[in-house]
Amino acid sequence: MSRYKIYRIDHHDPVWIGKRRRLLNILFGILAILSVPLMFIIHHLFRIGIGETNLILIIIICTFYYLFYLRLKSENRKIKPIGEIEFTRSCIIKSIGDSHTETTYDSIDSVELQEHIPALTIKESKSGFFTYILSIYFKDSRKETLIVSDIPSGNKQDLSITETIKTLKKLHFCRDLNKTTKR
Repeated sequence: MSRYKIYRIDHHDPVWIGKRRRLLNILFGILAILSVPLMFIIHHLFRIGIGETNLILIIIICTFYYLFYLRLKSENRKIKPIGEIEFTRSCIIKSIGDSHTETTYDSIDSVELQEHIPALTIKESKSGFFTYILSIYFKDSRKETLIVSDIPSGNKQDLSITETIKTLKKLHFCRDLNKTTKR
């Protein structure tokens, strides 16, 4: 089906990194919304024209946004790929460094996907997030958590990780349903 990069985050709590990035995006959105009242406050407080106030505010917001964008872009570059995970019809193939593991869907209880780091540009994502946290729950009560990219690696960049997991769940559920009806 599809192959995705596995990333390493150099932090003791990778979930916190995603929460912080989403919070920064929300704060920037709030700043953009508050810019209109701020424009009127600056206009009345300093008694300068609306045109000059707009120009000053646009320059300040664009400068802030550009610095914000550069900072987040540099954080994204610090996230290093360490391997790949491939979803096929019969198994999950995981390659990290020299390690190569194949896991059949029969040994997996469930697969969950959680949003992690928001994307900065449209090129970085198909669903709005740069990375996702993929949790694989095994039938023997083990859990494996990986940070994966949203965009597939390789030539065919057609399915995002969210679409792949939805398809995987449909195929796996239908296979389980067929097993129970044949008995």
